[in-house]
Amino acid sequence: MTAEEVDRLHTDGFNRALQEHDYPALEAIYSDRYMLVRPDGSVLNKQQVLEDLREHRVTFHPIELKNVAVRVLGSATILTAETTTLSSRDGIHIHTHFRLVAVYAQEAGTIRLVHFQGTIFADDKSAAQTE
Repeated sequence: MTAEEVDRLHTDGFNRALQEHDYPALEAIYSDRYMLVRPDGSVLNKQQVLEDLREHRVTFHPIELKNVAVRVLGSATILTAETTTLSSRDGIHIHTHFRLVAVYAQEAGTIRLVHFQGTIFADDKSAAQTE
């Protein structure tokens, strides 16, 4: 597993699948041990995340990453980045500026996303909801 492979999987695989509602691709990218830790501290597993995306009609508009750092640590890789996103949940638009940590691991010859956590910047004045 290389930094370039993980960066490409995150951008062209994970982010693309989120934006295009490609649930089969997300199912393949997420590890069965996947854990999402939301900025409010709540935790979801793989099935809960997939259900949440579908049930709440979650849409992500272009996702652009800045200050990306990818660190390969044997069979695990940690990707950190800063992003400003516009998303929709149940028809409500949410604009958020946050730092993300995504942990990828080699599982049975495939790179899978095992952990994702986002932390909203404390001074983020853009975290606003609009209808």
